[in-house]
Amino acid sequence: MVLVEKTKNKIKLLGMARQHCANWDNGNCLGCMIKSKNNKLTFRISSKFANKSCQVDKKCRYFDNVVTPGINNAI
Repeated sequence: MVLVEKTKNKIKLLGMARQHCANWDNGNCLGCMIKSKNNKLTFRISSKFANKSCQVDKKCRYFDNVVTPGINNAI
């Protein structure tokens, strides 16, 4: 039963990523990570995520910090 719930959650998160994440590329991640510090917006390409399968179900900071707030605020 726990496996079924985890699978459903992963499918839901992947659907959200497919629809809303700018890093989504046919199931793979572009790896662009954005950060704001001291009123400056910076980005970098993360080799941990770039050109790899979407890891949204394994705590992606970009998804959690950028995409999810945008969804919640209906941006």
